[in-house]
Amino acid sequence: MNYTGLNAGFLWIAFAFFFVSFLVIGLQMRRQAGRVVSDGDVSRPARRPNLLLKYALTLAVLLVFTAVFDNLIIAAGIVAYDPNKISGVFIGIAPIEDFAYTLAAVLILPTLWGVLGHFGPLKGRPTEGSSGQKR
Repeated sequence: MNYTGLNAGFLWIAFAFFFVSFLVIGLQMRRQAGRVVSDGDVSRPARRPNLLLKYALTLAVLLVFTAVFDNLIIAAGIVAYDPNKISGVFIGIAPIEDFAYTLAAVLILPTLWGVLGHFGPLKGRPTEGSSGQKR
């Protein structure tokens, strides 16, 4: 198996996780948008920051860092690739396959953080100091 095939499988899993998580979180936010709060006021829909813009900016920054440091690591001889197992597309001297892990990390890690924030065991519990009182 070549690096491209290995990365393709890994990226499909990352995209699937990203897509399903966004659907689930979006449905949960839509469901909570019209709930009545304890004082009788109808709660406003949750503020929706432009998440795709944040993902794109994060990806851009990490791709630049990946390009710089992968090129340095390869130039120093720390890492080498079998020329028969890479696609032949390079950014500097780093094969394009190296960048798949950066893309997967940008899709999986913040999404996992968001899922755990929406469904985690501490959701809705104040922490010590958040309300000024100890529990």
